[in-house]
Amino acid sequence: MQRLVLFCALWAAFPVGAQTSSRGSVFCCVDNGHQVCGDVLPPQCFGKSYREMSPQGTVRRVVEAPPTPEQLARREAEERARRAELTRQRAEMRRNQSLLETYSSVADIDARRDRAIEGVELELKQAEARHEQLMKRREALNREIEFYQKRAMPTTLAAAVRDMDSELSAQTSVIEAKRRDIESIRTRYEQDRSRYITLTESRPPGYVAPR
Repeated sequence: MQRLVLFCALWAAFPVGAQTSSRGSVFCCVDNGHQVCGDVLPPQCFGKSYREMSPQGTVRRVVEAPPTPEQLARREAEERARRAELTRQRAEMRRNQSLLETYSSVADIDARRDRAIEGVELELKQAEARHEQLMKRREALNREIEFYQKRAMPTTLAAAVRDMDSELSAQTSVIEAKRRDIESIRTRYEQDRSRYITLTESRPPGYVAPR
């Protein structure tokens, strides 16, 4: 700092014309706690933040030090996070717009939900009826099996039992899947309903959703 002050003091002693006609620069940085300056960038300033000043001592620009690998990695991570958040926001805006274009009211959402559930419930009833029929046939096979408790079961009967059990297992899976479908439909429409209410409450008066 003393060298810089001395430099400026000596420069101020020059004639005014000589000062203003010069277009040179002074480059300064801090190296190990000491101010280092020169009319060209001193070697001690390489890789460090430095200031470029006019001969009158006015700071023309500040050049930041090159980022370290850790800083670069952090900046890249921050940029990736920023882009991911922007993508998420755009996707949410598209979903919201699609929701407003799909439904005309809360009642419309409820009606569509009920129709969707009604279709799956019909399939569920059919699957349950089929399962009941299979159970009756399995009970009939059980009565036949009782005759062979002390002797070998005929291969045809054993095969019929295996096939029946396999079909019963498959039908049980169908019933469970239909029940899950109904719950999934309820959940999806409830989410749409809640988001629709939130979006429409925040719309300005007189807003008409594009169709």
